[in-house]
Amino acid sequence: MSGETRNPRGKGISPLDPQSLERWLRDTARALLPSRLIDDLEVRHLIRVVMECSLLLNDVYSDRRIRSIMKPDRAGVSGLVDRLLEQHRDREAEVAERLRRLPLDVRVVGDKALFDLGLLGLRRVKGYDLEQLGPRAYNVAGEVLELLAEDDRLREFFKQNRLLMLPLEEEVVFLRQCAEKFPVYADLLQRVHRSAREGSDQDLAELAERVPLMAAAAEALRETARDAEAVATGGEPGQPDADSYVVAARGEDGSEALLARDELLSAYERIVLFSTLDMRRVREALRKTVIDQDAAVEALCDEFSLFAAGTRDLRKPPAYFLVGPTGVGKNHLVESLCRLLEGLWRVEIPVLTIEGPNYTYPSDINELRGATRGFVRSEEDGLLSTFHEKSSRAPFAVILIDEVEKAHPQLRRFFLSIMDRGTTTDNRGRVLNFANCMVFFTSNLGYSDAQRETAPIGYHDAEGRQRVADRDVQRGLKRALSPEFVNRVRMIHFARLGRDSVERILELELRRIARRYEDVHGLRLDLTPDARAELIRRGFSPEFGARHLAATLESVCNVEIAKKIRADDDRAGTDRQRTVDWLREVRAGRRPFDAEEARRRVLEIARARLSYDTIRIVFRDGEFDYLPERSRGEES
Repeated sequence: MSGETRNPRGKGISPLDPQSLERWLRDTARALLPSRLIDDLEVRHLIRVVMECSLLLNDVYSDRRIRSIMKPDRAGVSGLVDRLLEQHRDREAEVAERLRRLPLDVRVVGDKALFDLGLLGLRRVKGYDLEQLGPRAYNVAGEVLELLAEDDRLREFFKQNRLLMLPLEEEVVFLRQCAEKFPVYADLLQRVHRSAREGSDQDLAELAERVPLMAAAAEALRETARDAEAVATGGEPGQPDADSYVVAARGEDGSEALLARDELLSAYERIVLFSTLDMRRVREALRKTVIDQDAAVEALCDEFSLFAAGTRDLRKPPAYFLVGPTGVGKNHLVESLCRLLEGLWRVEIPVLTIEGPNYTYPSDINELRGATRGFVRSEEDGLLSTFHEKSSRAPFAVILIDEVEKAHPQLRRFFLSIMDRGTTTDNRGRVLNFANCMVFFTSNLGYSDAQRETAPIGYHDAEGRQRVADRDVQRGLKRALSPEFVNRVRMIHFARLGRDSVERILELELRRIARRYEDVHGLRLDLTPDARAELIRRGFSPEFGARHLAATLESVCNVEIAKKIRADDDRAGTDRQRTVDWLREVRAGRRPFDAEEARRRVLEIARARLSYDTIRIVFRDGEFDYLPERSRGEES
């Protein structure tokens, strides 16, 4: 074969430009690391290493640099920084350049080591192993930046002059990541090198010398062309056009930049988490748990669809005013929502419950933001400040203001700024952002009087009375709530519960109790129709709804049965102390924690040994009675 090169695939030379390199890097990373996501920052870092290191003309592996990396002198660096600060006033420009170069002089060694190891196949330079020199250089560069960040003037200098790819603290984190992932990045570049050579007969070393210069020149020409066009149309180079000002004024672009780092990350995580939800199944689950409140469930699921689509304003928390008779499931809906999302996402959802009756005076609001300076307990954080520390790190959180109609109107006015801008200030002037929260107000405003006038269940004129009561409720809401508040919340009315609804609620609550007895004791609960009817009679009323139903069930179907099985337990001499000692050793860290083993050990102690496997609950002669039974399979 002659000396001319041929492409076996019949293609031309593959260009080593940033776009092609990015494609190669991402494709190779997916093949090499299928379970790990390589992010955009890592890709940009590797592209910069390849493009810039191929242009280096001087030797970065100077003895001075290598010595400072392999044997760093933190005291010496600290002294240098102090001297530079002293010189900063007289020779600001020169000192600024030296400050900029201080961490970069070290980082460039890490970049070059990565380039040489990944693309050129070098293993050692001046007697040093590149797999050790590279990570060490990144770590030392991070330590130098941390040292610089300790001085407020330098921190402000880096912030104003944007000398780093990232904010100062984030740049330190990324340098540590570069050190930790150095072998992975080198392997990626090696594989990209092989892929490039397989796709082109042109040697990669020649392309590394030639193409980056062409790419840089082309990019410079494109920038010049854009600036020239801007000047020709009456603008200035690098300045936004008129439409950009309109978009910014509307808040349709760039609003994310107003969020802090953690808040923005939480917002992005929230979008991803909600996009994973099957909204049809979420609706079904909430409808089965919150009985006959389909309108409220639909309203929440509509909000979730906005989160999933990424079209909701990231700066404002959605706010809902849940209004309805007592005991129809307003709080239960919020609690069920949090349990559902925690179970699906496997994350904790912080919840702050504010009891309206505890805020009857304007001064009570100080408990939320903290007492004003000069007053008692002014040095303590307010309730919202404490909650913000936890909620700001979560993708989703909930603020529930219960029975808000019983609070002073100042409480509703206080939340206007949170609903409007997502923020409020505490007693120390700190801005608290609750953009990642969902705010719920619950109230039976207007229903107290209406409920007393509504006919009981089964009364032939109940429907007509209910329409009259609904009109009274609407008038009551308009009188009590200001237009500023109403315009910032989504009003959701909860329906009154009928007999069928109460029976379904009873079945849910009974199933919850029965499941625990089945799991722990292998005991089934059987409720007769007469007992069921008596439980509904005791636990439900038109005035209080089903609020007392759960408490009635807890007493009749849980407490009394627990007392019975403890009395009927025929175990003798069970060694409980041994299990207690084991649990204490686990808590003290002397034994490893195994959740399954812990559960098994505890259930062995708690499980009652009974001569029956079913308890039938009956109601006769005005009392509940509990009849033990054994299934036929056990008897045989």
